[in-house]
Amino acid sequence: MNLLLMQHGYPPAIILRTDRQAYYRVLSLADNGREKPLVNFVGRAAERSLMFYLEAAGTQVEKPKKEETWLSLAEAAQATPYSQEYLSLLARLGRIEAAKRGRNWFTTRKAVRQYMDTIKRKKR
Repeated sequence: MNLLLMQHGYPPAIILRTDRQAYYRVLSLADNGREKPLVNFVGRAAERSLMFYLEAAGTQVEKPKKEETWLSLAEAAQATPYSQEYLSLLARLGRIEAAKRGRNWFTTRKAVRQYMDTIKRKKR
């Protein structure tokens, strides 16, 4: 899979050990004709890999906007009605943009705000 991604100009998708069961589940779905969950899973993994590579490659040209700065879920929870545990669940389910570094999840204020906006729209 990673060879195909790299041949088409994408970074390799690093599947973390903690995501292994989810990876097997979406592979099984793809075997049964439902490819979309696998495409989304691999896309998020490739995006996370690219983020790690770019951060390791060097300094940024301009400072990111405050709402696009990565922060821990504990920090993100302080500005929302949600707990850190609930944000962690959303991150694991792929409902908010998040990346796991080691044992800790990180997200952005923008990602949490987008999720909150989605919830408000559904309530209407």
